[in-house]
Amino acid sequence: MNRKQFWLSALLSSFTMAAIMSGLLSGYKLGFGDQWPAIWMQSFALAWPCALLLNLTVLPQVRKLATWLATATSTSQA
Repeated sequence: MNRKQFWLSALLSSFTMAAIMSGLLSGYKLGFGDQWPAIWMQSFALAWPCALLLNLTVLPQVRKLATWLATATSTSQA
């Protein structure tokens, strides 16, 4: 994966996850009423930077763990 693809993937995946999760959770907790869009935007404004930071720091470690687990599992089954 080249640098441009890495950054675009990090931005788009964190944006998508933050938008969906903040919208669903704010609507579930507070109701999907007239005030929901404003509450969603406030939640999203907080969620996206957090999701991006986690995507850039934690996700590479999760991928390494998943690779290690998959390798360990396939090796033990052989």
